[in-house]
Amino acid sequence: MMRFSNKVAWISGAGGYIGGTTARMLAAEGAAVAVCDINEACVEKTVSAIVGAGGKAVGIVCDITNSASVDAAVQKAVETFGRLDIMVHVAGGSARDRMKELIQQSDDVIQDIIGVNLFGGIWASRAAAQQLVKEGHGGRIINISSIVAMEGLKGCVDYAASKGGLIAMSRSLAKELASYGITVNTVAPGVVQRPAYHDENYSLNTNFLHIKCEATDIANMVLFLASDEARFITGQTYVVDGGRSLAMKGSDV
Repeated sequence: MMRFSNKVAWISGAGGYIGGTTARMLAAEGAAVAVCDINEACVEKTVSAIVGAGGKAVGIVCDITNSASVDAAVQKAVETFGRLDIMVHVAGGSARDRMKELIQQSDDVIQDIIGVNLFGGIWASRAAAQQLVKEGHGGRIINISSIVAMEGLKGCVDYAASKGGLIAMSRSLAKELASYGITVNTVAPGVVQRPAYHDENYSLNTNFLHIKCEATDIANMVLFLASDEARFITGQTYVVDGGRSLAMKGSDV
């Protein structure tokens, strides 16, 4: 029997690499998946992949920085599939080509990063928690953080603050929701090799296992935390980084 038969999962950033992979893997294990992303074309791509493989999915365009949009997206998932069991907040990212040290960084970049990573996680967690408490059957809330939140990184103060806040929020929320049978955990990836990023040496050289980290490595941890096997785990952060955080290899040099 598949692990997530009769379960419904809501995933933000499900049009992206990690989110899309997580959505497809949950669907392959029997979950009906609400595929949420701000990019409509990416939403449709993930939905098509799930449906084409025989799974169940609905696509929802959602602005994770807008609480009303997130609330509506959760309700759309419930209207479509009748319930909610799992929420995974993946949407987010760093400033990338706009990265600067804090003394040089602009207000708009800081607000953008915190808006997507932290406020997005708060809105998604709140909307999911409200629905799960209403339904009364427990559930899983999983937020994707980063080892940068735990170790720090030059040029990423805004990103570190947002991802660190996500861990703190999840730990507090885990206490609030424990009596409802709802677990709240975070996953902290290291460097994940994305298909659009061609320099594989960066991924290989920033972990001690010297293995290219792929989206499936992160999704496997998410699926474990979403499963019944993780029923006694809450308020925790699971690092999936090939040992990078042992010394933040390849960063502060």
